[in-house]
Amino acid sequence: MAPKISLKLLVDTKTNRVLFAEAGKEFVDFVFSLLTLPIGAVAKLISAGTMHGSIGRLYESVDRMGVSYLLPGTDKSDLLQPKVLHPDARELLLLQQGGGDGDGDNKSAAPALARFRMFTCAGFCATATVEAKATCPQCKQAMATEVAFVLPSGGGGGGDQGSSEGGYVKGVVTYMVTDGLEVTPMSAISSITMINKFSAGKDAQLAEKYVSVGADEGLALLMEALRSDTVLSDVFLAKKNK
Repeated sequence: MAPKISLKLLVDTKTNRVLFAEAGKEFVDFVFSLLTLPIGAVAKLISAGTMHGSIGRLYESVDRMGVSYLLPGTDKSDLLQPKVLHPDARELLLLQQGGGDGDGDNKSAAPALARFRMFTCAGFCATATVEAKATCPQCKQAMATEVAFVLPSGGGGGGDQGSSEGGYVKGVVTYMVTDGLEVTPMSAISSITMINKFSAGKDAQLAEKYVSVGADEGLALLMEALRSDTVLSDVFLAKKNK
């Protein structure tokens, strides 16, 4: 089960809108990692039939396409279940199956992302493939020995906590994430500026709200990011709007 991420929201209780979230490295790494997902993986995660636009219909067209119309050796799963380069990295764990609350009736839990795997031959020639049945172009042996794909550490600073943890941003910084998922380093000046901009000419009533982000919330964030400019409000305050 993936660990949950804590998030502090600044909410206008009068309009029931999130002004911004105060977030750490884990949440920012997660929202940034959404940009690494292939279109096919996104369609699979959020259910193609519920997607806005044409991608969902395109996905279902491939799913319904008969084998007789495909070129020999074509595997539809390459399109319907595209592999993600590093699904085991911390920033993508929220979208892994079983990362929810452990509730057996949880029907919205995300399906598992296909893991990107690499193979080489038994002789460990200087070649690698994503197809386990491929033939090594050098020694002609089957390339069936799985090898680990190691991502760059992100820099040469051995003492840098952000580099050793992986992900995208440094862990020693607090970040401001707006309702529309704009991310900036947080400071007293930036937060005051945002509050003044939001409350200008309005009778705003601001309050802090603490939420936890797990598999369900991660999937909801992905869905709303594709169709909304008020992502945080839609995900964390939607129930009050009904």
